[in-house]
Formats: sequence, C-alpha cells, structure tokens
Amino acid sequence: MKLGSNIRTLRQRKGLTQEQVSAYLGVSYQAVSKWETGANTPDIALLPKLAALFEVPIDILFSLDTLPEQEGPFLWEDDNVIRIIQMQGRRVIAVTPRVSPDAPAIEIAFPRNCNDRTQYFKVEVHGHIIADGSINGDVVCHQSIECSQINGDARAEGDIKVNELNAMGRIVCRDIHDCYRLQANHIECAGEIHAASLTCDRITYNK
Repeated sequence: MKLGSNIRTLRQRKGLTQEQVSAYLGVSYQAVSKWETGANTPDIALLPKLAALFEVPIDILFSLDTLPEQEGPFLWEDDNVIRIIQMQGRRVIAVTPRVSPDAPAIEIAFPRNCNDRTQYFKVEVHGHIIADGSINGDVVCHQSIECSQINGDARAEGDIKVNELNAMGRIVCRDIHDCYRLQANHIECAGEIHAASLTCDRITYNK
C-alpha cells in the first residue's frame, strides 16, 4: 500500500512540515513520521481530515499510480471502481505479503450469476482476496487472488489461484496456479503458469 509515501508526497507538495500536519490533526509528529515510513497507518477517522488538508479526494491517498502533477484541488473523475480495504478497529491494516492472523485475507461474496454485462464491475482490493463465486470485471489486488472465476483483466502483486480466467487484455501476477482454463492477450508473470488449457498471444516472464 502506498498510503505512507502518498502522504509524504502530498505533504511536501503543500509545503508542510510533519509538525504542521500533526498540529492540524491533533497527533504527534512522530505519528506522522511513522505513517510516511509505513511503520504505522493513520486512524481511519483522520483520512477525511488528511484529504481536506491536502485538497484531494480520499481515493488519492491510496493511489498506486504516480500522483498527478497538479496543484490545488484535484478534479478527479468518479471511475466507479469498487475499492476495498481492511481495518482493525479504526486503523487501516497495512498490506503484507502473506496471509496471517494479523493480516487476514479479505473474503468477498460476489453474485454467483454475475456473467451478464449488467453486473460488470471493477474491483481494487488492498489485501488478499478470497472470493466466493465469479468476478465479472477487472481485478486489481495488492497481494494474492483466490477465486473460482475471473471474467476480466487481472493484476496481482502476489499469486493468482483461479479455476478459470478469461482476460481480453492483460494478466499481471507472480504465479498462476491450478487454473483449468486460461485465456488472455498478454500474460506478464514472474514465476510459473499452471493451466490445463492455455490460450495466449504473448507471455512475458519478468524475473
């Protein structure tokens, strides 16, 4: 999760010190420093205040893309993406490479009959996904994905474990496991691909 580095970047763009941010939020400057280094995350109740201070939508705080080189308020179009994060109490749980009791997977129940265009959606999850049923849309997961079917492009920082993956565009991940049917225009993979049936125009190994 780039929450910490985004807070640092936005603070610097506003010309603020950690002490000024901490005074505005009513926290210690050590707390702000820990957020920026990723050692800790802010209380969920502080996110609207941070966004207001930096004059950005809350979505920008969690953005994985390069932040726009724009000064003043951001004019950010609503992209209709479903974004999912985990919290423990009122704190955002930082994304970790492995599922653990302190960083459990996010279990999502999508509609089982979501194979028609009226239910197409895009999902971005800050954590691991364990999905009940199909995902009929593009998926961005900041760790691993485990589900029965994905009908859309997929990107995961970890592994993808899925029975059937039908991507018209790109699949980007570390490994693909236990896939019965895999279709894509382009696969970028750092490890292994296990598929009983594979249709792909191009496979790139990014080791």
